[in-house]
Amino acid sequence: MGSVDAFDVCTVPAAATGSTGSRSARRRPPAAALRPLIINYTGFHTEFTAPRRRLELPTGCVTLVFSFSEGLWVSRTEDLAAARLRPAARAMISGPRTVPAIGVHSGVVHGLEVNMTPQGCYRLFGIPMWHFEDAHVDLVEVLGRQGRHLGERLQALPSWTERFALLDAVFCARLDEGPSPAPEVDGALSGLWANTRSLTRVSAATGWSARTVRARFREQVGLSPKAMARVFRLQHALRMLAAGTAAAEVAAACGYHDQAHLSREVKAMTGLPPSRFVLLRGGLAPGSALDRMAGRVSSVMLAG
Repeated sequence: MGSVDAFDVCTVPAAATGSTGSRSARRRPPAAALRPLIINYTGFHTEFTAPRRRLELPTGCVTLVFSFSEGLWVSRTEDLAAARLRPAARAMISGPRTVPAIGVHSGVVHGLEVNMTPQGCYRLFGIPMWHFEDAHVDLVEVLGRQGRHLGERLQALPSWTERFALLDAVFCARLDEGPSPAPEVDGALSGLWANTRSLTRVSAATGWSARTVRARFREQVGLSPKAMARVFRLQHALRMLAAGTAAAEVAAACGYHDQAHLSREVKAMTGLPPSRFVLLRGGLAPGSALDRMAGRVSSVMLAG
């Protein structure tokens, strides 16, 4: 998988998306030097006969999207019915969040996305991660002139191989420019992913005061430790729900007080009650072709 020519090819069938058409994608890991920071690159080209609404769920990761076509609208909201859409920038960053986002397009969309860890975003762009909290940020705000023209340069290239190679070159050149994330933050995130109920122990293991832990997380992750623990717990719950596990069993396994607590959290963070999430997910496993990365439940297709 280290070669620029090594792609994963995936197609989301019409049966899984609710309309006639398909979404093809070319996915590749970044250059070896970038892999602790960037999860993957994905080039996508979607052609459907009707508009599509895609619900993007909290994952704890950062997504940078380059759109090569017009007609994409986005919104972040806790109330899906009241979502107020706005035209998406041609290159935008979506940081870690605790609420869902909605993307809508007319049926045809073409572009490229970069999925990265919060620490990767912090190092590569060199600004505090709270700048990205619960917002879509235009890449121009972060990279200036280089950000303004990077999308155009990517679109002008004739192949995904060349586009991914350009991203490797751009990001590798920035490795020495940004700040290095604290290893204590890396360790705390790994500990929270492994056990979301270990918040107090994980925070204490950093050797910092509670105030310092919160400040470092806001700077280098974008959310507080408690908020990231909520997101990770949600991901564990969605994985189990998508696999067909009963809600009561999911609540007990993931550390919710009871099934009602699970339902409230899922609704607050995805906009959907658990039963509706399971129905719309349609049995797709975590890390499916609909998702942005392996092992996480990132997306659901919405009807209408």
